[in-house]
Amino acid sequence: MTLAIPHGFLVNDPEHVPFGVAWMRGITPLRLGVLAAVCVMHAGRSIWNFDPEHFSGEMWKLLRASGRYFLFSLPLFVLVVKAEIRTARSTLRVRIAILALAVAVGALVLPVGNTAFRISEATFSLRDPGAWQFLLAYYFRGLFMGGLLSAILLFAAHGREMDRRLHRARLARVEIDRQMAESRLQLLQAQIEPHFLFNSLASVKRLYESGPGGGRELLRNLGDYLRVASRSGRQREVRLGDEIVLARSFLAIFQVRMGRRLRVRVDLPTDLESALVPPLMVGTLVENAIKHGIAPRASGGTVNLAARGRGEVLEVEVRDDGLGFRARSGNGIGLANIRARLETLYAGAGSLELAANAEGGVTATLRLPHRSAAPLPETR
Repeated sequence: MTLAIPHGFLVNDPEHVPFGVAWMRGITPLRLGVLAAVCVMHAGRSIWNFDPEHFSGEMWKLLRASGRYFLFSLPLFVLVVKAEIRTARSTLRVRIAILALAVAVGALVLPVGNTAFRISEATFSLRDPGAWQFLLAYYFRGLFMGGLLSAILLFAAHGREMDRRLHRARLARVEIDRQMAESRLQLLQAQIEPHFLFNSLASVKRLYESGPGGGRELLRNLGDYLRVASRSGRQREVRLGDEIVLARSFLAIFQVRMGRRLRVRVDLPTDLESALVPPLMVGTLVENAIKHGIAPRASGGTVNLAARGRGEVLEVEVRDDGLGFRARSGNGIGLANIRARLETLYAGAGSLELAANAEGGVTATLRLPHRSAAPLPETR
């Protein structure tokens, strides 16, 4: 059998309402426990000269005195708690002033209650010598207890406010990091588009010098490519099917220039067309394969695009049978850009791997978290 602790038992929240009773808002069991501890501390003076031979009697005196203090301190406790709640949005100076007034009023109950209790037991009379000193002593004890309770509540409120500010600061930092990551991603994607465009325009220039007909065909393919790229280039992720369509348009640009020297094969399962991938990334790998593997080879070669789903991981592969790593040159801006975007988008969950093929050429493999886009609406 386990002892179930009621919900909110250890709550120190001024907005908590025990048992759903509205007037008890802020009077939580934890706070009552703090009051009880303070009362025991005050009553502990009765066992300063503790006699082990009279243990039960001393403990009874301690419990009796503590209970009396607790009973007569409850009005003080309620006043302080309610004042702390009502002044939650006030300045510190106003809060302290109102709490001090609540303590001064509530502390009156302690001497009055104790006096009534002792008179009922016939152990005290207002006519006794030193009666007023007795009343003042209990009143100052009430002031001390109220002041201690107020300080505890103020420190707790200050701690909660610091926690709230820290939470807001963390949220603001997360938002700033998100915006910085978004800006960095947009910058990286913006670096890709001129890269494609400049290479294509250079091809147009060469084709117009050697064959104007091929140049016109290349311009048409380039226009198709740019229309698709302009829609997806500003998104964080696009459908893999759309990215393959874009890669096909890009390959068509090179096929105008290279003719039969460039062959293309695509293996994209239907169920992976809706998988989400970063835009223009497959196109960068395709361009890299053609520029460094296929184009320098007199007989040309084949570019294979393939995608596979492996549980929660999506693999997109760009394979060529070109010259391999020996012909790879340049500063590697495209590949560095891909790795930077993968880190920005997926942290350690995305990767790019390059491997030499046994028969020649290089295979570039993208590994991404396998997530799918919402299904496209049906058209009638």
